[in-house]
Amino acid sequence: MTLFILAFVLYLVGFIGALIEGAGEVWLWFLALGIVLDFTLILLAYLDSARLRFVRESASWTKICHILALILTVPAAYWRLKAEISWFFLLLGLILILWSCSIFNLYKTWRRKSQNE
Repeated sequence: MTLFILAFVLYLVGFIGALIEGAGEVWLWFLALGIVLDFTLILLAYLDSARLRFVRESASWTKICHILALILTVPAAYWRLKAEISWFFLLLGLILILWSCSIFNLYKTWRRKSQNE
């Protein structure tokens, strides 16, 4: 769970930095690192990692929110490359909302599972 939170914090730092200073390259690196780390963790969870089993045992809508947040990074990257910054920030905000809901519920699932063991 710590790596999921680290990925979320990296994305959050990139999001806040991009909002304050504009969508510069430094903040895009933070966004990308958070997304790549999260994508890697989701991939490991579905490849049957024992430590990430709680991801597969979480609620369906949590998984949908998480996967949708990852899928929305593709159009966000497209809008950033097209220099449509308002659409880029709109998608970043939507990703942040979806990811926040997912991380919160993943944390609850992980905590419930770790208390039962």
